Amino acid sequence: MNNSPWPRVALGELLTKSEATIEIQPDSDYKQITVRLWGQGVVLRDEMTGAQIREGKRYVAHSGQFILSRIDARNGAFGLVPELLDGAVVSNDFPVFDIDVQRLFPGFLGWLSKTQSFVDFCRVASEGTTNRVRLQVNRFLATEIPLPPLTEQRRIVARIESLAAKVETARDLRQSAVGETKHLWVSALSKAFQPENHVCCEESESATQLLQRQAQAHAKSRSPQYNRAYPEAPQIYKEGFYDIPASWVWTDLGSILTHLVDCVNDTPDFLDQPNGLLGLKSTNIRPYELDLSQQWFMTSDDFEWWNRREAPRSGDIILTREAPMGNACILPQGVRACLTQRLMLLRTDEKFVNTKYVLHFINSTCFKNQILDICRG
Repeated sequence: MNNSPWPRVALGELLTKSEATIEIQPDSDYKQITVRLWGQGVVLRDEMTGAQIREGKRYVAHSGQFILSRIDARNGAFGLVPELLDGAVVSNDFPVFDIDVQRLFPGFLGWLSKTQSFVDFCRVASEGTTNRVRLQVNRFLATEIPLPPLTEQRRIVARIESLAAKVETARDLRQSAVGETKHLWVSALSKAFQPENHVCCEESESATQLLQRQAQAHAKSRSPQYNRAYPEAPQIYKEGFYDIPASWVWTDLGSILTHLVDCVNDTPDFLDQPNGLLGLKSTNIRPYELDLSQQWFMTSDDFEWWNRREAPRSGDIILTREAPMGNACILPQGVRACLTQRLMLLRTDEKFVNTKYVLHFINSTCFKNQILDICRG
């Protein structure tokens, strides 16, 4: 924002904090607002009765106002209140501001707030200890932004919205193609794991013999306390979900893995600044893909503590067991990370079991249907 040719104006000259409140009535229904991170919009959180809210007063928001989350403004949680949420109630942690529309076009502020520079100065305007960092409204309003004339603001917004519409159209086309590909992929996986007996080529070693060799190789291995794999004692089942070639067997994950480790099921205090020590969340794990578009970092002490059961390494399968359940990918080279809540680590001995084969099976409907049958919650 510093290189702009336009004059710089303090937000306090353009925004006025609204102090409008309403009395909460026990028998009335109220919409409540939440603000998504990284400029993803202002949305309905829930609808509750006054009796459930159990507070005498709440601040009230109106469409066209600018709203932010004091806790997550440093993570891009702000935006314009949509018409759908006109009259919704918010707590003191979600201040709302009236916009001087004679000087500032609301749409211009809406797009400006999505820039990294805007997020950065909100981070500077926030203070406090970890997990209690809150934006200080006075410091926020003292921040200056470049302010072009209203006609230029509208022209900029029109151009951005035109580009955004084209991007959205391209995204819709891509999603349609991805959806069709996913259906084909599901079908391909399903067929791959249900081979016809006469198609299977002859093997010098059966699956039973392979598991026996693996058991001998790991016979003296002592599993750590939290490792639920048992390669030294593989299980073989007489029946399965469909017919398989004579040289195959039905077994279970614990039998073919060397490590099956649940994560430490607690959420650490993440840092505000990157330091190279990644704490992976379930949102980072997608089918076949480690998505690092959002990253969370940990102190070295927390990183070591969350890795105490088993530190993930490249080539491991990372599996989500909740929110959402069943996503799996392979941890790529060069990623130093630990697993936080809702994640599991799966590791094979490549001399006996191919990791990608296991990954394909976990992403198949055969695996997911079994999980859906036994999952709870």
